[in-house]
Amino acid sequence: MSENTEKQQWGSAFGFIVSSIGYAVGVGAIWKFPYMMGMNGGGIFLLMCIIFAVIIAIPLCWAELTLGRYTGKSVIACYRDLNAGGIWSLISWMGLATVLILISYYITIVSDVMFYIFKYLSGGLSKMGIDELGDYYWNLQLNMPYKWITVLILYALTIIVILGGVQKGLERANKILIPGLFIFLCILAIRGLMLPGAGEGLKFVFQPNAASMAEAGGFFKVAMAGLNQCFFLAGVGMATLYSFGSYLDRENSDIPFSGSVIILSNIVVAILAGVAIFPALFTYNMDVAGGSGLVFKTLPYVFTEMAGGRLWGTLFFVLLFAAGWSSVLGLFEGAASTMADGFGWTRSKAVAIVTVICVILGAFTIHAFTQLANVTPLGMDCFTFADFVAMLITLPIGVIIMSIFVATKWWDKFIEHSGVGAKYFKIPSGLRFWYLIVLPVVTALVVILGIKSYF
Repeated sequence: MSENTEKQQWGSAFGFIVSSIGYAVGVGAIWKFPYMMGMNGGGIFLLMCIIFAVIIAIPLCWAELTLGRYTGKSVIACYRDLNAGGIWSLISWMGLATVLILISYYITIVSDVMFYIFKYLSGGLSKMGIDELGDYYWNLQLNMPYKWITVLILYALTIIVILGGVQKGLERANKILIPGLFIFLCILAIRGLMLPGAGEGLKFVFQPNAASMAEAGGFFKVAMAGLNQCFFLAGVGMATLYSFGSYLDRENSDIPFSGSVIILSNIVVAILAGVAIFPALFTYNMDVAGGSGLVFKTLPYVFTEMAGGRLWGTLFFVLLFAAGWSSVLGLFEGAASTMADGFGWTRSKAVAIVTVICVILGAFTIHAFTQLANVTPLGMDCFTFADFVAMLITLPIGVIIMSIFVATKWWDKFIEHSGVGAKYFKIPSGLRFWYLIVLPVVTALVVILGIKSYF
């Protein structure tokens, strides 16, 4: 296979679907979704996420995949081929900036997950209390040799896969990672259903409750949390879905159906994670609103109390790693293919430059709590600031401009081309108002309220 990304193609529809699911799922579905659900009323939060996935994330996914497939190019080259200069070119640069920033700090989370697998296998976490587990995780963030070694190992594994190309690298890896993720998650969910607290846990996950919503801050706060989580889970507003769309067969791929499956699969994974986690939390009387420490502090303690906890803890962090690394691979593929297409570089050169940029950016997040502890842009530590820039500035700007571009400059082509290969349903032409007004306004609302929450 040639190194030129534009000549690559998915080997099968299944390979495209599992790679796209792997990219979009990430640790957000298993790490962030449960603690956000715990802090935002349980079932009502899940309901909000499902609604927003259908009315917001799926339409955006359709648009990005269609643009990529139509031009056969990743995001920079895509808009260049469409002669979309001026303000429209911001879509490309915002998408590229988002994936580079995300890789730089996201990979540090996944490297922690990788380390926890080995700690569980060795039995190193089996006798710690909840306070000890919290201290242990915090001390890991201060251990710079550990952080750099694990992060660089993960970069090396990622580079090996991405240099293998779309079919022999990315697609082959995800055909193992994503089925494995679903199998492990189903095993853990079944285990959760067997615990004494399963009934209360399931009620919390699936039953919308007005009292829980009130405790979480009311309808509007929970709705905004669900909308924000929807963006986090969907993988839209970045460079990757353009690249994935560019590898599709122009005549035989079904974008409306595939895009819907990709987004809804993320919700299924998140629900399974909730079924696996919340029965255990209720069984052992743990705080369901434990926040971001739920996975690395609260759950490990639950596993120590559970029969066979070492096994269940290992399985949990294996599936969390599968979810996280598959997302890193998707982000890396999006960044590398964007640079290769956009600047005419070989795949190897693009991968090398992406790696260098992300390692440099990552140094700020890795050292956020040590040497750079006093560096606080806008009053935030470097790690939080990186997430703030990616999720509340570069990503939403790209989404807003892209949605308006599709509605005003490319609507007829979008409707026509998205319908090519569609076997089950086509995108309704009456959705133009949705893309022109609703999607940009809702995205802007997320940004305004998100920024407000930081200050």
